[in-house]
Amino acid sequence: MTRKFIQTGETIDYANGTGALIASGSVVIIGNQQIGIALVTIIIAGIGAVAKEGVFLLAKNTSNAIVQGQKLWWDDVAKQVINAPALNAYFIGFATKSELSNAATVNVDLEEFNNEGPRTITLPATGAKTLNVGDFGSGDLIVFAPNTAAQTLNLPSVSTIAPGSKLFVRKTDATAAAVTIDPANSEQIAGATVYATIATNNALAQFVSNGTAWTLMQAA
Repeated sequence: MTRKFIQTGETIDYANGTGALIASGSVVIIGNQQIGIALVTIIIAGIGAVAKEGVFLLAKNTSNAIVQGQKLWWDDVAKQVINAPALNAYFIGFATKSELSNAATVNVDLEEFNNEGPRTITLPATGAKTLNVGDFGSGDLIVFAPNTAAQTLNLPSVSTIAPGSKLFVRKTDATAAAVTIDPANSEQIAGATVYATIATNNALAQFVSNGTAWTLMQAA
């Protein structure tokens, strides 16, 4: 075996830059790659072992039934596994066994974000919404907007998601209420500070991140 070998990759040394202590057994978001599980308690600014592979028993939403082999997502606000993609949730892996809806836990086989495949999300009809890194984990995000009033979709910084990530936004309501896409801070989209021309039924805009800005690929 070559001396360049470092480790198998089943676990990694994770640098805790979250600003909070990470308890052993906690879910850890490993950049743009995947969800991991802390194998030890990791102090603030400390380094500790995080598992990237394996099956782990995690808290589950007690309204969600689970079928063996189905995809699962992690709600990082409620700190629980859910059975369908949702705004700001992170793809976490696959269920290794079925669970009834009222079960409090589920066995999860950890997988990388890109194994999710394209994510599709339908926004609520009103209210501004903000996307995060988890929404772009697979690289492609499709957003349906049945908005009945003017609505803003706030984007995460392009520096936090993988270059080449794509965003598709389609309006699915016949009103003239526009969907405005607002990049983070001073970043640009289609050469401007906001994109606000998604205002007719079935209007579609497609964008790709180049690492510093959002480039318009197609508008229809």
